[in-house]
Amino acid sequence: MKKALFVLASSLSFLVLPLSAQEAPAGSLLASGIVSERVSSDRIPDLLSGIWQGSDRLLLFGRDGNEFALVLREFYGLYADRAVEPVRYAELSTRPRNDATAKNAEKISVRYVTIAENVSHTAGAYELEIAYPAPTKSGFETVVVPVCVIDEKLYLDFLVRGSAEYTDSQLTLSGTDSAVGEENAGVEIPAQEGFWRDCGAAGGIQVSPPVIAEELTGYYVADGAFYHIRYWKTEMPYKYDKAGFTDGEKNYTVDKYMRVAGNVYTCATGRRTQIRNIEKSASLPSPHVFDRDNVICALGMPYLERIESADSREGLQAIVDENNARCAPLPKPLFPPVQSTVRWPDIESLDLYNPSTWNRRNLDVGK
Repeated sequence: MKKALFVLASSLSFLVLPLSAQEAPAGSLLASGIVSERVSSDRIPDLLSGIWQGSDRLLLFGRDGNEFALVLREFYGLYADRAVEPVRYAELSTRPRNDATAKNAEKISVRYVTIAENVSHTAGAYELEIAYPAPTKSGFETVVVPVCVIDEKLYLDFLVRGSAEYTDSQLTLSGTDSAVGEENAGVEIPAQEGFWRDCGAAGGIQVSPPVIAEELTGYYVADGAFYHIRYWKTEMPYKYDKAGFTDGEKNYTVDKYMRVAGNVYTCATGRRTQIRNIEKSASLPSPHVFDRDNVICALGMPYLERIESADSREGLQAIVDENNARCAPLPKPLFPPVQSTVRWPDIESLDLYNPSTWNRRNLDVGK
């Protein structure tokens, strides 16, 4: 009996081996078990540099010494608060003193990691390694905020096409070579089809550390159908393992793990390689927009938009000064004035000194 159980356990352990370990092409990162490390840099990507504006904030990614500044638009946008800026900004322009502005600005530094860019150089996906001041031994806390840029607009919720095993090594992607991974590189794939992995997990670029999502949703697009794949946080080490699911006689393979915002997410528990509870729909969530090469897809509305007319500290300060020079409109009166409805008589047609007309005048004024 014990021998039979041992044979059964051995066969089960063979069945749960990762699909990627069985099917990985020779010489690939997956076959060698090597995970490509993402290296951060002080150099600001060209698609990110400049001033970005939203309804509630302004951001500056400056090339001069890797400067980062954040201005909050408070009081319904009527006042611009210089919340985050380098020390030298206060020397160049005196900080105002009021109830909305702190005496000293927050000091936040940013490093940049490139996830992927399209060959047209009109779209790119990046990770911002933001160092926030914190009561720790190092004196700061690093939070990773993924963002993407498509046609001068910045998004927080976005998808990148293709397996991370391939895109981590290529970085610059076209619409055909990033659809399904390294094993199919060079094979023409229909536009927008293939595996799209979720890379957006942060709630915003903020003065304090933002909220990071506990779950993400990847998509597999095939034959006009959109398969929703749920990923959740895990303590497992990150690997280029694969997992799969079926729809009738069709089998599809995706990344089992996703590395997003400094966390690892998985779509299958333990050593399993079969994905459960796949949802299917006829389209992606709306609204969404693809870049011109179909390698990055942004979901939802833009978080920020680039200001073309300014890209430096002086330009940011000019925008702040112009904003703060505006005066708030006067509030509406609690009791608006009411136009008189009394019909006044023509005084000249009345005999003012004739007592017989006095009653008539009183009637005319409504008394």
